[in-house]
Amino acid sequence: MSVLKKGLLGLIVAHFAAFSSIAWTQTSQPLPKRIAKADPTRYRAVQDGKDWKNPYLVVRPNGIELVGTTPPGSVIPVEKVKEVLEGLPTSSWPYGLVVAVQDIGLISDGDLPRIQATRQRLLRLLKELGITADPWPSA
Repeated sequence: MSVLKKGLLGLIVAHFAAFSSIAWTQTSQPLPKRIAKADPTRYRAVQDGKDWKNPYLVVRPNGIELVGTTPPGSVIPVEKVKEVLEGLPTSSWPYGLVVAVQDIGLISDGDLPRIQATRQRLLRLLKELGITADPWPSA
């Protein structure tokens, strides 16, 4: 391999490594290290879900929908919520570390116990992550 090709290959590898390292650093930092604590004075007056600017989580029997992040109606398992929230940019957290949490409004027979269990797992996870859960009434 010629010196020019080796140099070009080395430059490409170094460039890729630098960008990978930047991306990894931005998303690998825990939320409390890059997002301020929840500031209720910034969101206390919000009365309508369409005006909420932080992550909005809907608890469903089979998982969590992140409104505006996951496709409408699709869910992720509670265990993936941490990964998704940590992957959000800092600009997604103008109120600090707080998320709106709402149970799905329409349920079928037998869904309520599953929703309650999913909510409990979610709230436990949010507490571990240092994220405040702002409860919203179901629709």
